[in-house]
Amino acid sequence: MTLSELYKKLDMESPADMEYFEQFADLLELEEELPFDLFYMALSEVTAENAGELVENYFEDLTKAAPDDEDELVLLIDSLQQNLMLLAQDLEDAEARRSFAEQLYKFREWYKKPGTAAVDGDPMSLFEALIEAREDALSGGSHDFDFSGCLDFKLDDASYGLGRFSTIDITGDGEEKDESDA
Repeated sequence: MTLSELYKKLDMESPADMEYFEQFADLLELEEELPFDLFYMALSEVTAENAGELVENYFEDLTKAAPDDEDELVLLIDSLQQNLMLLAQDLEDAEARRSFAEQLYKFREWYKKPGTAAVDGDPMSLFEALIEAREDALSGGSHDFDFSGCLDFKLDDASYGLGRFSTIDITGDGEEKDESDA
């Protein structure tokens, strides 16, 4: 696949056009093998705001697709979402952009890897199994899902700038507490 073929599949003319959920979903769900370099190029100009929103929406969609009794899978998806959203906050920095793309690419490879999940004993990718789960939810179906083979995803070690974190109110009184008052 060439970069122009990828852009055509994603309905983009340049990386600056990566701003819609459908484009992001298509990038993650492409059937074809996708080298990291092309994947990275498609994300090379996405803004931090758009990247965070795309990740949030896509991963919330995955969480909704997971069967109700799959708490471990939902927890893993939530962890991935939080990690990617933190990485997405600093895309002006080239190293942070690369880390974001690498972690997202790692997710894509894991998500599309054949045989990590099963539906009624038939091996398939997590992506395919979640499609079946969505169909079950809509149709009232009752397939037997096994996601145990995909729960081994390991988050990469990442460093986050302290500017990404904001003070939170843990006192419950709505006022920020000055460290010198403690």
